[in-house]
Amino acid sequence: MTTRTSRTPRTAAATRRAQLTAIAGALFARDGYHNVTVGDIAAAAGLSGPAIYRHFPGKQAILAEVVRSGFDEMAQAVAADLPGAELASTELAGTELAGTDLAGTGDPAARLHTTYRDLAAFVIRRPEFGVMWRREYRHLAPADAAELAKRMGEASEATLVEIRRLRPDLPPEDAELLSWAALSVLGSISDHRVRLPRAAFEELLAGMAMAVVGARVDGGDLDNRPQDQKPEPKTEGRREQLLRAAAQLFWDRGYHAVTLEEIGAEAGIAGPSIYSHFAGKTDLLRTITERIGERLRLTMVGDPATDLTTARAALSTLADRYVTTVLTSRDLVAAYFTEGHNLRERDRAETRRFQRSYTAHWAALLSAACPGLSAEEVRIRVLAAFAVVNDTARTRRLMDRPGLGAQLRQLMLAVVLTPAGGARDVNRH
Repeated sequence: MTTRTSRTPRTAAATRRAQLTAIAGALFARDGYHNVTVGDIAAAAGLSGPAIYRHFPGKQAILAEVVRSGFDEMAQAVAADLPGAELASTELAGTELAGTDLAGTGDPAARLHTTYRDLAAFVIRRPEFGVMWRREYRHLAPADAAELAKRMGEASEATLVEIRRLRPDLPPEDAELLSWAALSVLGSISDHRVRLPRAAFEELLAGMAMAVVGARVDGGDLDNRPQDQKPEPKTEGRREQLLRAAAQLFWDRGYHAVTLEEIGAEAGIAGPSIYSHFAGKTDLLRTITERIGERLRLTMVGDPATDLTTARAALSTLADRYVTTVLTSRDLVAAYFTEGHNLRERDRAETRRFQRSYTAHWAALLSAACPGLSAEEVRIRVLAAFAVVNDTARTRRLMDRPGLGAQLRQLMLAVVLTPAGGARDVNRH
């Protein structure tokens, strides 16, 4: 008779827990946290609903494990590549570089490139992680949210140390912006399905992250606002107030967690009065997405069939206009990107059609400006540039920086135009 050791069931339980975490992550990413039930996760795993509760106390705990497991992988990569980051961050926190010792330890550019390439390998393997962090973070229990926000900060801090070693004259707040923007480049692949061979994809993402780290961010003014893009009126009509209130609440708490009564209260009217302006909550969300589409459509400039110099100038103007649109409509933009999966199917299809058209407009200009790039690399670069701006607009503590708009334009252009050395090498073993 074979005697089981106590280790076997624990190993089996851990394996099952990991399987459930992976299945739940894919479902949450595809359908949205609120649109997935514990029963859906169980069915996809071939289990009964109650069997899930042997591994997790509920759906919120599953979401926390999905995000936590991603941070575990990130932390392993960072710790392997930047073993001294924790100590150095303590020495550098809130100060200028302490001296030449830290600035001269090894090659920070090489360490950063290796780190970004390893993080790129992680996000390629786990593309749902970016969706979980950007879109579903709001649905975590407060204790889990605090823990995981701290871990995200640690990931940024580790690379921030190397950026400050690499660029010791850069103001600390600019180095912080570059650190977050480089992570946005890596996370951008969660927003699309364009792929390259693995090694080429890793190198391209790492190269774009390094382009961000090396970018000029000297601020300035954005002076290329579209002529027909009017500034927001100082006094809003009731319809605009409702749209703004709905967008802010959807962003803060998620579409499903917000009621019409709460939207009305935020706008200073009774909930039922909303029906004088909108057919309901779904109509509010649809109008938000249409409004952002209208504003972005006004920014489209440039003839794709043009020479290299003209194409680059048009890209610069387009970047100015994109940044201006996002920064002046940040609540609407945040709701647009975090709640679009809750639209009705026909509205989702229309939104996807516009997104493809808008991306194609950028891609045509970039192809003219950099004729050696493949169609796949062009789209990956364009979507990464969007992510840098969109993520910054959803990070409240970065929004009050003077000159932020011009800095984001410079980062967008760095992402799309800076060559990534080795991006086309063969798969690494």
